[in-house]
Amino acid sequence: MSPAAALTLALALGDDAGPYALMIGAGFIVGVYAHAARMPRLLAAAIIFVILSSLLAIVVSFSYEGPNPQARR
Repeated sequence: MSPAAALTLALALGDDAGPYALMIGAGFIVGVYAHAARMPRLLAAAIIFVILSSLLAIVVSFSYEGPNPQARR
């Protein structure tokens, strides 16, 4: 994925952590299924998807310019 494509996708998904957590979770679920079903190509695709989703979440966190999040007590 090119840096321009990652930035475009990050802008499209916004600053909320929900979509990124959903993408990472879906990648893990597909990975567990692929491992159990002995599908190495699908497993490799799931691993790459999780890595790319994580990197995209990091790009978004560094590009966030809003107020600092406050911890809930």
